[in-house]
Amino acid sequence: MIKFVHLFRNYYLGISFIGIIAFVIQEIPYIIMPLIKPSSNPIMNMQNEILWIEKIQGLVGVLSMLLLMLVVRDDIKFFSIETTKEKVYFVLTILMILINFVGWTFYFLGYQYGWLIVISQFAVVPLYYLFFGLWKSNYLLSGTAFLFFIIHTINGYLNFIIKK
Repeated sequence: MIKFVHLFRNYYLGISFIGIIAFVIQEIPYIIMPLIKPSSNPIMNMQNEILWIEKIQGLVGVLSMLLLMLVVRDDIKFFSIETTKEKVYFVLTILMILINFVGWTFYFLGYQYGWLIVISQFAVVPLYYLFFGLWKSNYLLSGTAFLFFIIHTINGYLNFIIKK
């Protein structure tokens, strides 16, 4: 962790190396997508009908990613699963990314069903950020990720359940 500017209490604007690692892990399906070249790619070809939802989703999504990588706390260890709280939120973080990876595996194999996409690609990514934020006591990230979860899941529902 590198601290640049004190924000308040134990929060600093800086570089969270574990946050960057968490972000890169979540991006793995997008990194390998060009190598797999799925024959059908509804997520990447999605046309949002409601512009304001797309804009808010983009805003809270980018804000979540920035808070993940650029907000650090000087009272939190790089990696710790000593307390029950840390263990629970770490396990939930891992569970969310595993659900995401399983969903992408089905997606790349051609099983691109609406609810599967909404749950495994739209809902669990913000939950991954939320639980990561709770694990690292980054409550700014957790709050933003909760909003991202609501908007991102609604957007997925509108595009893959309602708009079949």
